[in-house]
Amino acid sequence: MNKFILSFLVMTTTVILSACSSSEQKSEDEISPETPIAQEESGDISATVCTSGTDLSLIPENYLIALEKYALTNSEYSVYVCTEDANNDGEADYMVIESTNLPEHESVYFDESNHHHKDFDFTTNQHKYDSVYNGTQRLGSAGNNKIEAQSIIMKMPINPTSANTKTATSFATIGLALNGVSFFNENAAPGDEITEELFTFDQCSGHPQQQGVYHYHVDPVCLIRDLGGNVNSETITVDNKTYQWLEDDGSNGSLLLGFLKDGFPVYGPVGNDEKDCSGINIDTSTIDQYNGHSHCTAEFDSAIYHYHVKTAELGGTGSPVFWITNEYFYGIPGIIQQ
Repeated sequence: MNKFILSFLVMTTTVILSACSSSEQKSEDEISPETPIAQEESGDISATVCTSGTDLSLIPENYLIALEKYALTNSEYSVYVCTEDANNDGEADYMVIESTNLPEHESVYFDESNHHHKDFDFTTNQHKYDSVYNGTQRLGSAGNNKIEAQSIIMKMPINPTSANTKTATSFATIGLALNGVSFFNENAAPGDEITEELFTFDQCSGHPQQQGVYHYHVDPVCLIRDLGGNVNSETITVDNKTYQWLEDDGSNGSLLLGFLKDGFPVYGPVGNDEKDCSGINIDTSTIDQYNGHSHCTAEFDSAIYHYHVKTAELGGTGSPVFWITNEYFYGIPGIIQQ
């Protein structure tokens, strides 16, 4: 495993990150007073919270197995895990994930000089999302946007709890996948439609916004593949040209994908196979309006609330498009700094 260390400058002005267009803004708690500029490809980041690297010593015991996966999943680009005592009272207040936000999988949105760059024919999306496609959507890239290294810090409450008053998810990073890549919600920037942006997704079902923040709105199929989940390779031949893509096979409901900033985990889309920590099949009718429910999992031996990537009745060859989240956080959200 090779890593390249790149020291980067820090801007003292706030950078407003749009989700997928310049009109999209971060919520107040996502604006950092010191926001690092986007960097070139880099294996490491100059951590500002996890300055000693990954330190799991103060992570709550029930979260250890799950959060350690952040430090183990992306072998090329740094993702650190630690805790923060924000008020200096001797007790940790936040579980912290600090990431470059660089995926380790292929994407057409990497610069051609990057070894993860792989060409992609966007016409593939017409067939992958055929029940959404009506002939009016533009099939092509997200403008000139390219994947750029970032410094993203997610601070989750040390003891996540349900919120009495729910907070709306924002138009920027709402959580981080285990590979350190941002989760965005199912909404596009104001003035755009997510079912239009769908057709700018790359071969791994992600894309970058204008500041280079690569993110998943939907089921991250390449991450699921790389985590050992089950995906199908679908093909279709049209006018003597064959198109190929990956789709979730509906059996990854028990696969941990990451966390949202309220501290609750995100698991794969519920199809026909979600099991609890004892291997017992789960009744998916228990999933609530926030697209989650509570039971023990492979990572949590006691019942914990967790989200599932949302299943919408959309998508190619009768299979669904899996949006990441619902409109609101279930818990009390922590802080994202970008």
